[in-house]
Amino acid sequence: MLKKAIDCAKYAVAVGCIAAAGLSGPAWAEPSGTLKWGAAFEPQGWNPQVQPNTTFTQLVYEGLLQMAPDGVTLQPGLAREWTVTPTDITFKLREGVTFHDGTPFNADAVIANIKNVQAASNRWRETIAGIEDVVKVDDHTVRFDLNTPSPALLYTLSQRGLSFASPKALEDGTWQTSPVGTGPYIFNEADTVSGSNYVFDYFDGYYAPEDVGPKRVEIFYLPDSASRYNALLAGQVDAADGDPTQMATAESMGFANHLWSTLRYHLIMFDRAGALGDVRVRKAVCMAMPLEHINAARYEGLLNFPSQRFDEGDPAHVPGLKAYEYDIEGAKALLAEAGNPDVKLEFPSPDFMRVISELAKESFVNAGLETEIVMMPTPEYFQSFYSGRYPFIINTMTAENGGMFNYYPFRFAADGAANTFKVEPPARLEELYQQALVAPEAEQPALLQEMTQIIHDEALDCGYFDTVGVVHYNTGTISEIATTHWEPSALRYKDVRLAQ
Repeated sequence: MLKKAIDCAKYAVAVGCIAAAGLSGPAWAEPSGTLKWGAAFEPQGWNPQVQPNTTFTQLVYEGLLQMAPDGVTLQPGLAREWTVTPTDITFKLREGVTFHDGTPFNADAVIANIKNVQAASNRWRETIAGIEDVVKVDDHTVRFDLNTPSPALLYTLSQRGLSFASPKALEDGTWQTSPVGTGPYIFNEADTVSGSNYVFDYFDGYYAPEDVGPKRVEIFYLPDSASRYNALLAGQVDAADGDPTQMATAESMGFANHLWSTLRYHLIMFDRAGALGDVRVRKAVCMAMPLEHINAARYEGLLNFPSQRFDEGDPAHVPGLKAYEYDIEGAKALLAEAGNPDVKLEFPSPDFMRVISELAKESFVNAGLETEIVMMPTPEYFQSFYSGRYPFIINTMTAENGGMFNYYPFRFAADGAANTFKVEPPARLEELYQQALVAPEAEQPALLQEMTQIIHDEALDCGYFDTVGVVHYNTGTISEIATTHWEPSALRYKDVRLAQ
C-alpha cells in the first residue's frame, strides 16, 4: 500500500486528513567540504517553472512540500503540516525561515508565489487551476480555497514548478536571472563561469543546517557521458551523471556506481485523430516498439518493462494487465487490416537518445510504417514536446507522475497541456475521470483502473520502459550518494555525504 502521506495527496479532497512528518536525510554536524558534480545539463535561466529537471533549482529553491527519496512519499518542506478537506487545504508554515535576500518566508510569500504561477504562461498554471484563492489565516498559516476537486494538488506542490522565490525578487523582476530562494545554497555568480561550471555556497541562514552535508557545490556542465567520465577520471569532479555502458569501466578503475529508477519512458501518441487516428495503427506501433533491443544496446539489460503507467499499490494499477508484445508480423497484419494506410511518422530526438531513436525507426520501418527522425540539440528537443508538429515522441513527461489525477488531465483531456493536437478523449474516459474526482476514496480504484484499461485497449500510450540513472563516484571523496526515484539528472545535493 502507498504511504499515508501520498494517500492524502491523492484522496484528501474527498475524505479529509492531516499530514505531518519529519524531514529526510541523515543528520550532519555542520556543512563542510566541496562536492563537485558532472552534470549533463546547464541552466536555462532561473525560472523553476521552465526547467526540464531539478539539476540546479533544488539547490536554491524549496516548495511547501518535498518528495522523499522513494519518489512516492510526500514530506514537509516550507509547510510543516497540512490539513485537507473537500473544499480547502490549510498549511501550517515553518517559522524562522528567510529567503537569501533576508525577506521573511511567511503567508504573504506563499500568496505572492502562487499568484506568480497563476499568472504564468506554462503548464504549471494549469496544474494549480483548482486553487480559487489563497487566504492568509495568520503570518504562518495559509488556506487554499478550491474551486474544484483537486486530488493531485499536494503532489504538484512538491514539484519544481512550485518552488518559491523571494517576493522581493518577484516584485522587482530579477527572479528569473538571479535566483533567490530559501534553499540550503546561494548561487555564487562571481565564481561561476557560464556554460562551464556553476558554484553554490551554503546559506548561513538556512533553518536546518543539520540536514546539509556539503558546504559548497560546484556543478560542471559536461554535455556528453564520455567527457563526464573523463572529468571523474582526472579528479575534476567527485561524481558524474553516468551511463550504464560505462559501469564496468568505472568499476575497473576503482569507482563505485549508484543506480536508481529515473523516468518511465513510453510512446506518447499525440496525433490520435490524424496519422495515429486508427487504433490498429496505434497498436501496430506499440507492437513494433523494440524494447529488448533498446535494453541490450543502450542499458546493459537493466531496463524494466511495466505494462502500464502506474505500479502496484497505485489505485489506477490494473493487476495482470499484459503489455503489447514485440511482434513485427503482428504489426504488419494490423496495418493490412487497416488497409495499409499511407502513414508518415516523424519524431524528434536529441543526441543522447540517438540509439533508442534509431532502433525504433528501424523497427517501425520493418513493420511497414514510413518513419523519419529529426535530430536536434537537447534544449530544442525539450522545447519541441508541445510544438504540435510531431505525431508522437519516445520520452516521458514528469507531469504524468503522481497518479491518474495528474496523468489524465495533462495527457488526454481536451484542454490538456500535452494534448498537443487537441484530440477529444474517448467519452467513457472523460466520464470516468469526472466520476473519480468526486467519488469516495473506496470507490476511486475501480473507476481509475477502468481508465487504465481503456488507455491500454485503445493504445493511447504504450511501450513503457523504466530508464535507469547511474552515478559514477569516487569513494575516496564521497561516502554516501543520494538520489530521488523518478527524478533524473540530479543528486539530492544536501543529502550527499563527503568522506572525512
